[in-house]
Amino acid sequence: MGRIEKRIFFGVLLVLLSALGAMLFQNAFATDAPRIYRVSVLLDGAGEDYWQSFRRGVNQAAQEHNVDVRFLSRYEGEPGPAQVDALRGEWEAEADGVVLIPVDGTLLAAGLREAPSTLAVAVVGPELKGADVGCYISSDPAEMGRQLADAIIADGQSACTVYLSREAASQRYQGLVTRLLERRIACEQVTVDPEEDFALPDGRAAVALEPEMTQALCQRSGGTSQVYGVGASNQLLHDLEEGKAAALAVQSDYDAGYLSLLSVIAQLEGERQENRVLESYVATAENMFTDPMDQILFPIG
Repeated sequence: MGRIEKRIFFGVLLVLLSALGAMLFQNAFATDAPRIYRVSVLLDGAGEDYWQSFRRGVNQAAQEHNVDVRFLSRYEGEPGPAQVDALRGEWEAEADGVVLIPVDGTLLAAGLREAPSTLAVAVVGPELKGADVGCYISSDPAEMGRQLADAIIADGQSACTVYLSREAASQRYQGLVTRLLERRIACEQVTVDPEEDFALPDGRAAVALEPEMTQALCQRSGGTSQVYGVGASNQLLHDLEEGKAAALAVQSDYDAGYLSLLSVIAQLEGERQENRVLESYVATAENMFTDPMDQILFPIG
């Protein structure tokens, strides 16, 4: 090998060794570890029983994507304002994102208007007016009301009383009543606190459009009224199996939890999200343990 070839050889070798050294140095001090997002899930203050499947879905998504999840299920003081205070506390503690199940939609919308623009937000439920929300995850409330009406019609009920306590159920109510009036089924509306002491009328279907109210009706049912409601808590499913409830309009709470966390993660990674509309179903004692209803009501995760 001549002198020029040797110089070229050693020059190339020096370049290669320099590149190798730089690579080793970069690997030794690299900070390419995936970021762990901190996401808070603010439930609506209902008992843990209502959101077990939802939490399973959230936890499954958190495990798959390495997310640190914090659940807030109870609030001190009046639930609506307390949830807004809890939301503010989470963004002040520098949470990356939040999943919200609203207690009071109007108050929560006002609270979100004060939130930092960097906070990724997913809401499980109907849209909040005037709030900047990255994604909504919900079944079609009017369709859920219509499906519940169809169950009442199929059972041959001639009259019903609808028990309401929240404005959030208004779209379900419209879907329910519109379908019942089409079939000339008398429908009376009563506004009541589910924790109050009240009796159900004889000979009429008792209808609830919120899980808390559905459970209250089941507790007060003496077998003379058929209860039609919304929700899939363990207690409500037990009531359905025992015959205290005739039918329950449900969605996959597991899917709602899973998709809500995925939406927050996607927002944090700069992806624009579309609202997710979940399918709704009617569960009865006859179909609750058959496929696919058993997978919706009793998800494994």
